[in-house]
Amino acid sequence: DVLSNCCLLLQDSVSFPNADLSFAAEIDKHMVTNFSGLDLHLSTKGHMFGTFVLHLLGMHRIHTALRNLKIVLLRSEVKDACPVNCLCDEPKNWRTETITLADLENMEIEGIGGEDHEFDFLKVIFGCAPVLKRVTVKLSDGVTPSVDWCTKVNNIFMAYPSVECNADLGQSCTLT
Repeated sequence: DVLSNCCLLLQDSVSFPNADLSFAAEIDKHMVTNFSGLDLHLSTKGHMFGTFVLHLLGMHRIHTALRNLKIVLLRSEVKDACPVNCLCDEPKNWRTETITLADLENMEIEGIGGEDHEFDFLKVIFGCAPVLKRVTVKLSDGVTPSVDWCTKVNNIFMAYPSVECNADLGQSCTLT
């Protein structure tokens, strides 16, 4: 499918200098109009998703019209681990990247597992979306959040009081 092909193109972008152009061209071939909603279902297989999603959101035809973003992280029952210095964390500065998501109003992320890169991604989106109205975060099935995890989510949400923030984190986590 298109997204799988694009993921492969993005992963190859470090080894092939024109792969970013191929990625953008592949997406552009399938876009017949600007759209206001993007629903991504990503099988991460233990890898970080922030760089990929920010690359996708940074594409002109996406970031200029996007109002609603839903990301569903599909996790396998086998706990895969991302190797040290994996390409999925390149470029290293993705956590401080700024893209303009001027119209993004709603974001939902399902299937988070409490990993640091997930919190980092959430912070980047909050910082890039000045009219963000609503954010919903849902914990992955079978994951029990730690107190530290709950505190991190709460701190991120409290930093943006104008945004309606909702979290489905299980009974062991209470947000203020």
